[in-house]
This record gives sequence, C-alpha cells and structure tokens, in this order.
Amino acid sequence: MEVAAAKSSCVIFAFVSSLPLISEAEILAACEAAIRLAPVEFPPTLPPSEELLGAPGWYAFEHQAWPIGESVRQAFSKNPRLRRREVLLSKVAQVATCRNLRRGRQSFVMALGFVSARHYAELLAEFLDDPDVDGHVLRTLFKMRASGFAREANLLLLHSDTSWKRRWAQKYLDRFSSLDQFANRKLTR
Repeated sequence: MEVAAAKSSCVIFAFVSSLPLISEAEILAACEAAIRLAPVEFPPTLPPSEELLGAPGWYAFEHQAWPIGESVRQAFSKNPRLRRREVLLSKVAQVATCRNLRRGRQSFVMALGFVSARHYAELLAEFLDDPDVDGHVLRTLFKMRASGFAREANLLLLHSDTSWKRRWAQKYLDRFSSLDQFANRKLTR
C-alpha cells in the first residue's frame, strides 16, 4: 500500500487535479493557496530517493504547490490576455520567489516564461544558483528572451550534473552570449 501511494505521488506531475483556471480571481486565489503551503522555516533537503533516480525526495507541500503553478502556466498559455495583467504576473512572481516552497516553485517559474514577463528576469535570475529551480529559471529567461545572464548560464553549463540543465544553458549561450558581450563592450567605452 505504501509503495502504491508513493508511486501515485509521482503521477502528480502528469495530472493536474484541479479544474482549469480561467479568471484573474481564480489565479490570484491559487497563488495565495500556494504561498500558504510554504513552511515558515526553510526545510532541509530530503535524502535521495530511489524512485527519483537518486534525486532528493519531495515534501508533501512541494507536491501540492507544483500542480497549482502548472494550472497557472496552462491558463497563461490558453488565455494569452492574462499575460498582460500585471497583478497576475506580480503574484506569480511572488510565489516563484518564495524560497521556502523549494521545488514547488518550479512550475510558477515556468509560468513566467514569455516575453511580456521579461521585466521579472532580474528577480528570477537571483535564483540561478538555487539547485531547486536553477534550470527552470534559465529556461524561463530563455523563453523571456532576456539577455544579460550569459555568465550565470556558463556556470550552470560547467557545473551542473543534470543534462537537461546543461542543454538549456547551451541554448541560452548560443542565443545570447554575443549580445551580452556586445553590451559589455558598449559599457566599457
């Protein structure tokens, strides 16, 4: 029974149990619910899990927060006019930067992966050294078309032991490293 329950918790990423979010009020309420899931103290990293191929286990609150952010991401995808609502972007960014949610923030970070949220790039970039979300932040910066983070992307490329993070770092560098070099030369003149 415990094995079945543990395996079913992995399915949470494939299935979002809540109804689709369609209104501004629903998205704001969902973000508030996610913030309330965050523990007061930063929780320690759990021991490695065989089910996660040696990656650290997830807390229950991370499993609960992740699908909320995925619902928000899907709402932005299905209804692009919501992407222009600053009150929504601000609330999603608040959840994405709530460090105590640990990996439950990943889907909220990805929910901001579009050009009209680029003004949150600097805020998200502060988490490029956070192993809970670093790859998700880099992917989001790429999708935002936010240049200026080639040095951080290069560090992730060199030091990450996760292949998908290295691939996103390389994609970021391929697209933006020359822009960053041009900006740096322009500033030094």
